[in-house]
Amino acid sequence: MASSDFLQVNLAAQCDDLAGEINKTYQHLPWALKNEAVARLKRQIHALSQEVQKAQDSHSALNTQKHLKEANSLVHECPPLMNLCLRKALLSKELHDRWVKRLNSIGKQLEEWLRAC
Repeated sequence: MASSDFLQVNLAAQCDDLAGEINKTYQHLPWALKNEAVARLKRQIHALSQEVQKAQDSHSALNTQKHLKEANSLVHECPPLMNLCLRKALLSKELHDRWVKRLNSIGKQLEEWLRAC
């Protein structure tokens, strides 16, 4: 990806899509929603989505950078929660792998965006 390509990518939409998929997966599993790992995963993935949206909407380099750093830390907090959900049989291996792959992709794009700031 060229350094300016991040401007062409709607990262907030990618985060929203992943958050929506996570919500949809758990919406019909009320017993899973009571698990703290699932609850934290949902909170973190929605916080990630909000931070990326704030970064995209920001008109100040300083604010953009602040939101990107927060989003980047959230990207790194989600895979351990997904691993925990997998170990507790609250997540299939297939979904786990797909979500981690998508998060890694989002994380790489966030890092490129941060470097460009």
